[in-house]
Amino acid sequence: MPEPTTPPGLLLATDLSARCDRPLERAKQLADAYSVPLVTLTVHEAPQAPGEVLQWMDDDASREREQGARAELAREFGASGLTVSHRFAGGATAAAILDTAATMPGAIVITGPSRHDTLGDLLLGSTVEKLARALAQPLLVVRQRMRGPYRSIMVAIDFTPASKLALETAARLLPQARITAFHAHDADKLAPDAPPRAAFIRFLDACALDPGARARVTPAIGEGDPASQLARHVVDNSIDLAVFGLHEESALMRLLTGSRSEHLLQEVVCDTLLVRAGEQNEQT
Repeated sequence: MPEPTTPPGLLLATDLSARCDRPLERAKQLADAYSVPLVTLTVHEAPQAPGEVLQWMDDDASREREQGARAELAREFGASGLTVSHRFAGGATAAAILDTAATMPGAIVITGPSRHDTLGDLLLGSTVEKLARALAQPLLVVRQRMRGPYRSIMVAIDFTPASKLALETAARLLPQARITAFHAHDADKLAPDAPPRAAFIRFLDACALDPGARARVTPAIGEGDPASQLARHVVDNSIDLAVFGLHEESALMRLLTGSRSEHLLQEVVCDTLLVRAGEQNEQT
């Protein structure tokens, strides 16, 4: 059976604004808990105004921005005792995150739900779709203040290999947390052969969970609009972290990257971990 997993490292994407304070504090907590290196990535996107492009491209200005960022990060992590390194990139945020993450196999990528700063529309536009579809590692989006380790987790279950991977990943990465495996469906659209509770239990039993991890998992079923049910369960049960397993053709992927993504990602108010099921993951 799988043992609890420690990621080899963490990658924090930050623009050093106040919006990124919460992801930064969570990154510190996880780096300390896992005793792994933390890499920060600061991306300087090209300005939208044509008159500012030349200044953005100026080498001296770029060096000055990087020096200022390094000084700020040194003050932030100086007394932390953590192993931290810093990287800087220019251009499109999603591409920079993907390029840097590709050099850190197995690392958890951490960021925040910024909308109007240099991280761009990370959750509500093309960036999240690019990351969700292409990022090989788990993506942790931090919204809440860091009040301690994750204790209560909800894993969205749609009976696909992607949600199976999400549950297994959550159990291995967070071996002390209490996990709710939550299946939400629209009762009016439920097929006659849709999995009843007994089939739900069989699905959980088929997951690669050791007995201790399986004992921490509680199944739950909600009827109604899936996005609303997921969001309501988070609030009603004081969930710290919601975990979604994504596959290119999955219903959850469509919820997160389709026209309703704004509703789901704004309403699920806790931190969110996105786990993509690629070909390599599905074969393991």
